[in-house]
Amino acid sequence: MNKETSTIVKGVAILMMLFYHLFGRDNLTEICTPLLYIGNTSLVHYITNACYPVSFFMILSGYGLTYCYKKNQLSPIIQSKRILKLYVHYWLVLLIFVTIGHFIKPDIYPNNLINVLINIIGINCTYNGEIWFLLPYTIISMLSWWIINFVYNLNDKRKIFITLIVYSVIFLIARYIGYHLPKNEIIATLLIQLVYIVQLTFYFSLGILLFRLLENEPTALKAVKPTIYFIIIIVLFFIKSMIKVTIADGLYAFIIIFCISHLQLHKFFHNVFYKLGLNSMPMWMTHTFFAIYLFQNFIYGFKYPLLIWLVLIALSYLVSIPILKIGNRINTHILK
Repeated sequence: MNKETSTIVKGVAILMMLFYHLFGRDNLTEICTPLLYIGNTSLVHYITNACYPVSFFMILSGYGLTYCYKKNQLSPIIQSKRILKLYVHYWLVLLIFVTIGHFIKPDIYPNNLINVLINIIGINCTYNGEIWFLLPYTIISMLSWWIINFVYNLNDKRKIFITLIVYSVIFLIARYIGYHLPKNEIIATLLIQLVYIVQLTFYFSLGILLFRLLENEPTALKAVKPTIYFIIIIVLFFIKSMIKVTIADGLYAFIIIFCISHLQLHKFFHNVFYKLGLNSMPMWMTHTFFAIYLFQNFIYGFKYPLLIWLVLIALSYLVSIPILKIGNRINTHILK
């Protein structure tokens, strides 16, 4: 899987993220008008079960940084520069939307100085809750050389299997604890961040294993026709939509990414997914300001799920263009 294909997968993942945050809500029928139902539950609500995006982005990160590791282009210094670039875009988004939010919801944006600081660092993203994995990702990224060095060099398949099983148990325990921690205490907030790190490291490690698989891909898998991989994607997507099993998110994303890397996309879809992938980072950071925090009534005012989704995609993409350009320009001056 080359960088272009990885970007295409990011484009698919950002579409899933927007869909997930729009329609994975219990009060969905109160704010929009789904047209298709399975029993008493709307079809779009079922589909959100298959659209959990974090595992996709973390697996891609693990894959990409493993590539850098193999090229001797991975170190804490290099990663600190990459993280700084990410935070520059994040701070730019905060500057824009917290300023707008001050006029719409002055009791929340910016609130007090402590709230400003914890949002700037990413300890507790009260301005935009869907940025929750920024700080855990930062920590994992800074530790990535050691994580990759351990996982990539597990030569015994039995050890890999045992490691995954043990980590799955830790993952479930961490997730359970995370749901039962109070969220208004500083210590609890730090513990929650630790829980997030455990969860995301699991997905990140799957990305390392994906790199190993594609690096030495068996001839039998290479011989499989793209049509078969497309059918596998459709079947898995349907199953995951109907059955919500959190522990399966990582494996599901792993298989979907593997299959996408073997598809031969039509030029139109290739270009669309690629462009969305290039802008996926600022789209992630901005879309919930439109969908949840500041302009919810406007977005859901389009009434029908497909139309709502398309409007949010368009708005997030258009806003991401200047943010990406300005952020890149700032980073160019900072990292000269």
